Amino acid sequence: MEFGILGPLEVRHDGRRIAIGGTKQRRVVATLVLSAGQVVSVDQLIDAVWDGEPPVTARKQVQNAISTLRRTPVSEALAAVGSGYVLQVPARQVDAGRFDQCLAEAQAARSRHDLARAAETLRTGLAIWRGPALAGVGGRTISTAASQLEERRLSAVTAWAEVSLDLGSHAAVADELCAELDRYPLCEPLAGLLMLALYRAGRTAESLVWYERIRHTIADDLGVDPGPELQNQYHRILAADRTLSYRSEASLPRNYLPRDVGHFTGRLPELERLTAVANGGGVTVIQAIDGMSGVGKTAIAVHAAHRLADQFEDGQLFVDLHGHTAGRDPLTADEALDVLLRAMGYPDARIPKNLDEKAAMWRGELAGRRILVVLDNALSSAQVTPLLPGSASCSVMITSRRRLTGLAGADVLSLDTLPPDDAVALFRAVAGSDRCEAEATAVIKVVQLCGYLPLAIGMAAARLRSRPQWKLSDLVARLTDDRGRARLLRSDDFGVTAAFALSYQHLVDSEQRMFRLLGLHPGTDIDVFSAAALADLPSHEAEHLLDALCDMHLLTAHLPGRYRLHDLVRDFSRACVHGDETALQRSAAWDRLLDYYLHVTQIAAELDNPKRPRLGVSPRYQPAAVPQLSTTSDVRSWVNTEYANLLAAAQLAAHHRADDDGWQLPRNVGSLLYENGQLSASLEVFTIALGACQPDTPPAVRSACLLDVSLMHKVLGRYRLALDFLHQGTAHAADSADLDGIARSLIHKADLSNLIGSFADAVSYATRSIELYHEQGDLWREAVALTVLMDALNCLGRHRDAIEAADQAALPLDGFVNLRQASAVLSRRGTAHSGLGEHDSAIRLLTQSIDLARQGDDRRFEADYLHRLAEATRRSGQPLAALEHAHEALGILRDIPDPVDLAETHNVLGAIHSDNHQYNLSLVHYRQTLDITADVEYRVARAHAHHGTGRSLAALGHPDAATHLQQALAIYAELGLPEAECVDLHPPR
Repeated sequence: MEFGILGPLEVRHDGRRIAIGGTKQRRVVATLVLSAGQVVSVDQLIDAVWDGEPPVTARKQVQNAISTLRRTPVSEALAAVGSGYVLQVPARQVDAGRFDQCLAEAQAARSRHDLARAAETLRTGLAIWRGPALAGVGGRTISTAASQLEERRLSAVTAWAEVSLDLGSHAAVADELCAELDRYPLCEPLAGLLMLALYRAGRTAESLVWYERIRHTIADDLGVDPGPELQNQYHRILAADRTLSYRSEASLPRNYLPRDVGHFTGRLPELERLTAVANGGGVTVIQAIDGMSGVGKTAIAVHAAHRLADQFEDGQLFVDLHGHTAGRDPLTADEALDVLLRAMGYPDARIPKNLDEKAAMWRGELAGRRILVVLDNALSSAQVTPLLPGSASCSVMITSRRRLTGLAGADVLSLDTLPPDDAVALFRAVAGSDRCEAEATAVIKVVQLCGYLPLAIGMAAARLRSRPQWKLSDLVARLTDDRGRARLLRSDDFGVTAAFALSYQHLVDSEQRMFRLLGLHPGTDIDVFSAAALADLPSHEAEHLLDALCDMHLLTAHLPGRYRLHDLVRDFSRACVHGDETALQRSAAWDRLLDYYLHVTQIAAELDNPKRPRLGVSPRYQPAAVPQLSTTSDVRSWVNTEYANLLAAAQLAAHHRADDDGWQLPRNVGSLLYENGQLSASLEVFTIALGACQPDTPPAVRSACLLDVSLMHKVLGRYRLALDFLHQGTAHAADSADLDGIARSLIHKADLSNLIGSFADAVSYATRSIELYHEQGDLWREAVALTVLMDALNCLGRHRDAIEAADQAALPLDGFVNLRQASAVLSRRGTAHSGLGEHDSAIRLLTQSIDLARQGDDRRFEADYLHRLAEATRRSGQPLAALEHAHEALGILRDIPDPVDLAETHNVLGAIHSDNHQYNLSLVHYRQTLDITADVEYRVARAHAHHGTGRSLAALGHPDAATHLQQALAIYAELGLPEAECVDLHPPR
């Protein structure tokens, strides 16, 4: 199905013309075609048919016209949508759509200076027209649209004439425009082009005659004279102005730009910025493009220069300054000026010998001219300053690996690596899209392994293209291997490594050493303090060197005070450090780095947990400066920032210090990650610490590491595994008569007993632990044991005993440096008062515990106290407040998914909704708890969830209610919980 509106209205199906009879039907079809692909309302159709004066039956008549159309092949494309209709055809099936596509292609060809293609495409578009647009359809709406189409045709005719004149086709333009002026007799721009075409074709007299004819037409129709531009054209032709003569391509200033990149991809925002800035007026435009080797500085400068060429009609010059070229010294400013002046046509004999005189001649030559100069591969600001024009009509683009901070007034564009989508597009363009279709995921992996660096992507794609027997998976395998990657990304004497080496060679010795040592850092980024430790330097000297590496784009300052090596630069850095630093020097640098992390993690761990047993020796290397850590909030922030580095440093410590205290740093890191709520990572690092223990490691250390692993399995709901590690840790503590280890294992046993529902055992273990810590005078640990004891007593319904236990301990909670245990004891007291129905006391104490947790930025414990407060508030008859507290807890637990607290919070939410008779909502939350406790043996919460599910189902009249109530009763009875007396197996509906 094809529709024609560029001429009389025409509809064709399978090459046959479809008759569209009647004015109403023709206007309806024309309106739908004009808005093809868009919904046209019945009101719009009525307006188009009757020009705003419809009869009473207009809507019915339009519907009849549509019905008639549905009996024709047009019905295949016609659809009703809401209160309107849409013609569902692609643009290529409407002649106006094909015409617009020709205009767009012609504009693109003009922008890349392909004038022949532009002229051909415009001619193709104009050939689509069969006559005046929508001729014979009539109507105000249709006539307005037809006028707009005619204006687009006139623009196309004008563009074709301009391009054809640029190509020298003067006679063809003259012959064509004579006919066009009959169609557009008042179009002065078209008249001016006709006059110019005739003049250039040697038909000056005809040109002047046409002017008189046009002048009379304008005077007769409009009563005015032609505009100043057309009058000026007339007088210039009379005067035989030489500037009107055709300048062939050979007579134009030469374009010295290198060949444009055929597969240039992406960088649209950067290109738009370069082209916009280059067109700035008032001063000489200087654009400095910097970035790391291989990022595509030259490619984007050349591509942008080609796009701008027609705006700098006096010439486009290019000079490679060889700032970083293998085997060549950089050009001096003196030598570069020789190149530029020769390009402007000066013979060697006329070029002065003195630098200042050369620069003056260069500036004089450019004065008043529109010239674009590309200075590629600059070494420094001093090298390019004498080459800068003085004319505001000129523009300069400078590329450099070094950030050229000495160029006053320059617009600086620092290129980063490609965005992932652009990187994939570049790889496909070079390698061939057909080979990439079947392994799209592998393409993504390749560009990731190339670090999104254009040079590396291009080389990898070219390698694949030259190896037809390879699959993309073969390329991935080679890039994954560090040595294979270096070999693959090399061609002849050039490659990614060679490009980085050129930048490295221009560093001073201290900068080279810092760059090498950065390759030893195991993490993802580095701060000033750890860099200073690696290099054994004061922090201010380290910062100066890091900034120098940033200026050379061998390093990126991705955050204030934090730096990152590109993946491929890191490969090169590691190759340098292994080639230029001895094994002893590398080992010493690693020791300093690990001691730095050990020192800082000890400070952080003592802030988090002041009474944590400090095992192992103090760091041998004492860093001169460390991050400021004075509060637990500081610790949280530092751990979050250093997360990946801490994991990597822990692994390095276990390997590098395998024969010494390789467990020490991983244990510190695991403790910090645990306090930060990063539970799986904490288990991973605690396991590394345990694995780093050697046969001669002290039993107290091995016991502590086993208890750490046990703790993490417990927190993650793996209670059986936790017990296995706990029993091993207890045995080592007993063997070494480690009273602290024994007391700590008792606390863990008590806590695990609470979780699996052995509350009597929990009371016994916790009581014994309290006694041991009381004997040692360790109030902080005594408070830990007290909270576990109070949890057991509260679960058993012995709320008054829980309060009395806290009173008897008489711990000076206000004196704790760490707020955690003060808040923990207060929260258990609040839970006890809530169980006793003393709501005001419960809410007050729980609110205080939350405030203390927030002061310590202790979000994991804050979530625990919030769901306790939600339960206490619910019991006090404040459902809205309870709901708010529970959802706040749930928000924290989305980031720190502790299964126990998640189960408790969903149970509270279930109870709140049940109280409000929102039983379907309550079931959602109870089922969440049942899902969680299917994997985590937290039986108390599971029993509560069964109980709540049973009551909600009973209220809804569901037959499964009894099953859940029986399961709840069985668990309550087995655990000896008082809730067993509250289970009604036959609750009322």
